[in-house]
Amino acid sequence: MPCLLEGELTLETPNGTVRSLGPRAVVLAGLLAAWGCAGEPRPEVVALDYARALYAGDLAATYRLLSAEDRRVKGERMFAQERDGPTGFALEVAQRLAAFIEGNTAEATVRGERATVRLKLRLPNANAPEIATLLHNWDEERLNTLSATERRQVTEGLADLHRAGRIPMLDAEETVELVREDRAWRIFLNWAGGVRVRFGAATGEAMPVRVTVSPEESRLRRGDRMWVTVRVTNLSARAVTARVRHRIEPEPQAHHLALLQCPLLLPVTLPAGGSEEFRSEYMLLPDLPEQTREFEVTYAFLPVAADVGVQSGAR
Repeated sequence: MPCLLEGELTLETPNGTVRSLGPRAVVLAGLLAAWGCAGEPRPEVVALDYARALYAGDLAATYRLLSAEDRRVKGERMFAQERDGPTGFALEVAQRLAAFIEGNTAEATVRGERATVRLKLRLPNANAPEIATLLHNWDEERLNTLSATERRQVTEGLADLHRAGRIPMLDAEETVELVREDRAWRIFLNWAGGVRVRFGAATGEAMPVRVTVSPEESRLRRGDRMWVTVRVTNLSARAVTARVRHRIEPEPQAHHLALLQCPLLLPVTLPAGGSEEFRSEYMLLPDLPEQTREFEVTYAFLPVAADVGVQSGAR
């Protein structure tokens, strides 16, 4: 089967020659050695697989597509901790929708072992009434407890919508960097060059609690989101109520690390000996100045109405 590419291709061959090919489908049979079509998926195919995995929230599939350098920075467990992907039948439904994504390569540039692909995508609007109603408004717990008959009704309903062309679509564009490793293209996010973000906890002297934060450290690119889990254990024999202050340093740049969701904005009460987990979502805003290379985030637990006497906890 010939190797086809939709869009414009700029190719740098090993001898440095750059060839620019037109916007129509191009047969690349004569360029197999330089492009890597023989025995390996093309960069634009890998880029589209990555876009589909991201859309579905398929964490395992997404991680498999990452470069070895990125995987060294974040292990698969940390990668999963930082994200909030669906499971069970909810994941299966998301994967089915992701398969309906239409992608065209607007531009692809290959320079030796590196590639850049710009995709133009048409994505199913997962929040459209036609889909949301069928999928119980994306209630993951409800989806994962459906009977076999109910699941079949959902999947057949999606297939019917797709065949009839009745799935509302959204236009999007994505640019992806790739690197070739062991004759295979992988997504290169360059986490090693990202902004270092450290998380920790502090407790007041009157707070008989143990607080752990996971992950303790991460690397983020501008525009990245991540989830942080805070686990609090009441070490006393009485109920404890605390409020939490979020300290982000350096303070002048704190607004660039946006807190998108946090259940700790209101006081929390733990029963004697009780434990509870709280998840917060952060986003590193794209306009962060280049000179800012590190943040430190502290969850300070204080007795209600107290504002002093904070001591650092374990990180």
